[in-house]
Amino acid sequence: MMRRQYPVGILAIAVVFLFSILPAVSWAEIKGYEKSTGYEYIALGVYPQTEQGEQQPIIWRVLEVTDEYAYLLCEYILFNYRVHEDYKEYEQIREVFHQTEIFSILNGEFLDSAFSPAESALLIEDQALGKIFLVDADDIKNKEYGFTDNKSRQGFGTPFAVANGLFKYRNTAHGRGSSPYWTRSPSSTLLSGVRCTKADGSIGYIRCVVMNEGIRPALRLSLTAKFYGAGTMTDPYRIVP
Repeated sequence: MMRRQYPVGILAIAVVFLFSILPAVSWAEIKGYEKSTGYEYIALGVYPQTEQGEQQPIIWRVLEVTDEYAYLLCEYILFNYRVHEDYKEYEQIREVFHQTEIFSILNGEFLDSAFSPAESALLIEDQALGKIFLVDADDIKNKEYGFTDNKSRQGFGTPFAVANGLFKYRNTAHGRGSSPYWTRSPSSTLLSGVRCTKADGSIGYIRCVVMNEGIRPALRLSLTAKFYGAGTMTDPYRIVP
């Protein structure tokens, strides 16, 4: 069979057309939570997530998009750790997140292992929060972010997190196999306490030194990036290289 030959000019036009229809989207098209449509999702960074420790893309839900950034919350609890190693010391620094041990973990070991230098450069750094932080307790009570009831606040650990020490509630109608995760908000009841989720997704507190509570990171992503994909859990937005 003879191979059909195309003029060079036609091939060039075809290539240009192909790239023009790739599913790239602008930040103006990426949305925060909407009641009618739910969440959009972004894949950014990698972290061990299978029980065997295989690295997989980290999935983030988009809570809000402003003129400057997208506010993202990790869809899953990635690992467990304490907020601070010394509860007496925490009583003195409880309002200063960047002095806690978990701040150092998130903005040191986790940041360096989970994100490439190019990805890290897209994360907005805040003096008080760093690039990676824990949500405020009020954020997971915010209906505009999709947290409309206790069930919506429940978090679920990856198989890796559960296999490596994350506490997991029973798989009942109450706990649903969820796991507790920290916020950065200090308890108003206990000086050494930090607010965290409970079995049904309600917000309580526990001492900052507890190790089997979950870490569900949050970040603010710069709007300078371009993305492709559908923005769904199965086809999340990804950064155009």
